[in-house]
Amino acid sequence: MRRIKRVSVTRYIISYLIGLILALSLLMVLFVNVLADRVIYYDIQSTLIRELIKNNRSVYYEDGMVKPDEDFRYIDDGVYYQVLAEDGSLMLGESPKGTEFAEAKVSQRLRTIEADEGEYYILDRLNKSITKAAGYIVYNRCIVNKQDIDSKYQFIKYTSYASIPVFLVLVLMAGLMMSRKISEPLKQMSKTAESIGKDGELSKRMEYDGRITELGVLAMTNNRMLERVENMFETQKRFSSDVAHELRTPISVLLAQCEYAKEYVNTKEEFDDAIDVIYRQTKKTNVVITQLLNLNRLESDRIVLDLEDADLDEMIRSVCDEIEFKEKDNVRFELLLSGVKANLDIGLILILLQNLIQNAVKYSSFPATVRIVTEYREGCVVVEVQDFGCGIKEEDLPHIFDPFYRVEKSRNSEGFGLGLSLADRIAKVHGGQLKVSSVWGEGSIFTLVIAGK
Repeated sequence: MRRIKRVSVTRYIISYLIGLILALSLLMVLFVNVLADRVIYYDIQSTLIRELIKNNRSVYYEDGMVKPDEDFRYIDDGVYYQVLAEDGSLMLGESPKGTEFAEAKVSQRLRTIEADEGEYYILDRLNKSITKAAGYIVYNRCIVNKQDIDSKYQFIKYTSYASIPVFLVLVLMAGLMMSRKISEPLKQMSKTAESIGKDGELSKRMEYDGRITELGVLAMTNNRMLERVENMFETQKRFSSDVAHELRTPISVLLAQCEYAKEYVNTKEEFDDAIDVIYRQTKKTNVVITQLLNLNRLESDRIVLDLEDADLDEMIRSVCDEIEFKEKDNVRFELLLSGVKANLDIGLILILLQNLIQNAVKYSSFPATVRIVTEYREGCVVVEVQDFGCGIKEEDLPHIFDPFYRVEKSRNSEGFGLGLSLADRIAKVHGGQLKVSSVWGEGSIFTLVIAGK
């Protein structure tokens, strides 16, 4: 297996910043060099154009000659000013050595020519006023030594280059501050997670002020996960304790009855009584184990639904008939059925209906009356099971579907607190919902909502 090299957040950010700074340095050097050259070029060009325009006003045509007035400058600050005929011959002004025979050429851009004393910038413009007066083409020209100009503008480049390290240092400092702001809360979160893993204190939570949105979301998400794990752990502990408690009683009775039968049973009647007790307790234990196995399968999502079209009304009648047979005259059902059908797992839904209806009978005052209503609502099948018993206290309602949770019962009620949990989970695996409403002293209504056919 390939080993992955671990790197801290701070080191990773710094390494990234160094690489970024090196790339930025190269790009900035290239950018500044190109930009400075372009700025210098266009500054020189605009300066020469302004001077050409100014000197164009300082020459005039008289008596067949081009003449300068008092404002004309032959040489000004290293710039040569000339007036040229169409053939390029010098009519007015001076030329640097080696530039005398440079062809006159009107252009929007500077030209560069080689001369005896180096390279020169040349810019030519048509003198329209003299050309019109003389009747032939006359040019104005500016010439400046490229080396002299470049030396004057080197300061711009050097200043630009000097600013690069300052900028990069500022970027590095900002990056280090950013890395600290990111790494410090991450280190704190890591310590908290490590502490939780080491000490097993699931009640601890990650603290973060939320200045960085993503880290705030991370801390909040981890805290929610910790809360869920803590709740699951507490639920599992409570579940295990409840299982042990529920199984301990029937098993203790079984053991005691076996000991009694072994030591004291002498007659067939006594033997039959002992066997009857053992049978009832074994059946009770089997019910608990079966419900626990079903609940575990549903909670772990290991169950595969065997879906088929089912007549819910017929299933309800079947369950009610079975209960009426057992309870004789102690229960009366009011069935308000609407012929509802749905695609579901018949075996699981039968368990759900049996638990709901038996629960309604169990928590009713005898003779019990249980009302069952089926109908379609907004494309869903709704089954309501209503009893008129003692009802459920408000503080018990949030826990009514918790495993092994039992509310105050009537005197004849028995159970393990698993039936409603199992019914709730069956509803959920079908994509449905089981709800309860109750008024203490008046009764309860359990409502199953599931997708209809």
